[in-house]
Amino acid sequence: MRFLQLIYAFLSLLYVKEDISLVIALTVGTNGKKTLLKSSQMDIYDDDILYYTIALPYPVSPGSEFSLSLSAIITKQSVPYPEHIPMEKEQVLKVTTNAYPLSPYDTGNYSVALLSVTDFYELPHEDFPYSLTKGDIVNHNILYEATEKIPSDTVFDFSFTFSRNAPLTYVNYLKRDLWVSHWSSALQLEEYYEITNHGAKLDKGFSRAKYFNEKLAARQHHAITALRIPFDKSKTIQDQSIYFVDKVGNVSTSQYYNDELVLRPRFPLFGGWNYNFTIGWNYDLKQFLRQGNDEYILSAHILDGIRDTTYGKIDFSIYLPEGAELIDYSLPFAASEPDISHEYSYLDIENGHTKISFEFENIVDEMKNLELILRYKYSSYNIIQKPLFTAFYIFLALMGLYVLKKIDLSIKPTRNGKLISSEEEKVDFKK
Repeated sequence: MRFLQLIYAFLSLLYVKEDISLVIALTVGTNGKKTLLKSSQMDIYDDDILYYTIALPYPVSPGSEFSLSLSAIITKQSVPYPEHIPMEKEQVLKVTTNAYPLSPYDTGNYSVALLSVTDFYELPHEDFPYSLTKGDIVNHNILYEATEKIPSDTVFDFSFTFSRNAPLTYVNYLKRDLWVSHWSSALQLEEYYEITNHGAKLDKGFSRAKYFNEKLAARQHHAITALRIPFDKSKTIQDQSIYFVDKVGNVSTSQYYNDELVLRPRFPLFGGWNYNFTIGWNYDLKQFLRQGNDEYILSAHILDGIRDTTYGKIDFSIYLPEGAELIDYSLPFAASEPDISHEYSYLDIENGHTKISFEFENIVDEMKNLELILRYKYSSYNIIQKPLFTAFYIFLALMGLYVLKKIDLSIKPTRNGKLISSEEEKVDFKK
């Protein structure tokens, strides 16, 4: 066997397993170089536990050792505590997690670190079934260390709170469209957002006077007052192409500075409040496209994204020029097969733009630099087809107009089935 498959049980508790966004496995070689390993969820039914299989790139000899690093991104684990607070009060968050490593193997040595937690408070719980010693708090970091071996599949709920006076921005739905135009050499992006602040809700109604008197807009607060979207600094956005609109119309409170777009909604978004809007911008297509004969390779980010945000559902669509044919694609993570259809746009003649749509769920901001690679065929004939057909139809329309102008559609008087001349018409008029 060229490689070893390692089975690893990861993340218990039903309310956690549904929110696993990404599992990453790394191994460190003797030279210190890290190698990304392929991990996939196993088809094993269990109410509480998910099992993953990890393929190692080399055999492991009996009695030998190797280093393996496992990471997981879990969403929606921080909840306001309490749920409703006054407008001016700082927000406290609660987290519930497993105090022990969930593994099908016994764990000899174990420690867990809680990083950057302010005003940490350990909620009351039963005694740890296997001893965990809490260290001192150093620079808002806390370390728990096990003093004994931990058996396999050990689960123990551990809850704590900490202070974080910042919004919990959650994108319920994102529609991200990329339009590829070879004639204008542009990649046009448009994103439609439906967002909710999952932070603490107000215990009373909103008072704008109190909001300004307390100067809450000028300090760190759990309401959303601005959304920051950082862009890839290696790419250049076309001048004056950025727009920001919502259901009412154009929103003027936006700023693009130092490769970051800052959006300010029409009103502060407190816990439970919603907002939807659309933004768009254009790139030079050459920054994303490579050509080889009649085949093209498009490389684009799956997500640009709002900073420090979780995404519930993403509809990601790429619109290739009319006549383009998808050959292959590559995603950095597992996803369902894309839906391929056609959609008409300006001056489309036959089938319309080739639309390739993906659906992603439970995506986090940290995944925004991952790229989709798309290979498609677009021949020289397809490139000139649209302007030729457009010119032909315009010519037909002009010729039709010319012919219509030559046809005499005027109504003239007759007598006994014959036209009356203009002179006879004048005599009859005098009579």
